[in-house]
Amino acid sequence: MPPDLHAQIADAIGCDLVPLTHDQKHNNIHFRGDRDGVPTLFIKVTDSPRSYTTEVGAHLLLHTQDLPTPALHAHGELDQNQHWLAYAWHNFTPFAPTPESVEEAGRLLGRLHATTCGKGSPHLRAYDTIPNLIDAKIALVTAFDAPLAQRISALRDAFLATSAARHLGDERCLLHGDMGWRNLHLETDGSLWVFDFEHAAIGHPLLDFAKLWDRELNSPQTRSQFLDGYRKEQRAVTIDTAAIGAVRLWAAAGIFPYARPRGDHEFEQHAYAILERLEQEVGL
Repeated sequence: MPPDLHAQIADAIGCDLVPLTHDQKHNNIHFRGDRDGVPTLFIKVTDSPRSYTTEVGAHLLLHTQDLPTPALHAHGELDQNQHWLAYAWHNFTPFAPTPESVEEAGRLLGRLHATTCGKGSPHLRAYDTIPNLIDAKIALVTAFDAPLAQRISALRDAFLATSAARHLGDERCLLHGDMGWRNLHLETDGSLWVFDFEHAAIGHPLLDFAKLWDRELNSPQTRSQFLDGYRKEQRAVTIDTAAIGAVRLWAAAGIFPYARPRGDHEFEQHAYAILERLEQEVGL
């Protein structure tokens, strides 16, 4: 990042910026903001105006809810495409899945959905119905791989033949958008915190299970532990996991328009693996 932009953030928040490095690949640039040598803020710099607007919009909803997520202290624009966000610093440790922690993760997602049920935001995209979401992905895939689109369409028809997928209800809440172990950390007191709302949206709560189901919740035992926790907090929010196949199809279909033009073969193979699993489940 150019030195002048670095200085612009430092002046805005009154901190010395210390670059942070990670073992995993990140799309954003991260800094720690120190005051008198004491870690005070976590700063994220993003090149995506949409991610910036989404994250700010999510925290406008979250700041009134009793949800353990770092407080957004300040944010601003560096140029037309680059923005920064500054959060309260926490001495987090990474999430480690155990039966107890997985159940607590489920409770956290259930609490997020329950406390934001019925709320909307002009800053967040509002998802359509699941059948329409799948159709939109099919249209994108058709433009570059018609046989693959036909394969996705066959799965769509199979899932929508069940009443569960056709009649999910009108529940709407704040969706995290990328719920997973990497976006959960532990505080020093052992409490579980969630962060990184740059993919947040308003939509049916089952959509937050789309990526989780074939990733972190791939094991039936882990899935059961997570759902046990979720149901303890979901309150008025209802999810019918009988419709999960349609939601998983939407998530998998959405990978292809992203991964194919970027040459991300590993990600694309993950999507194909989900399609194969779904076809086996419905007997195609």
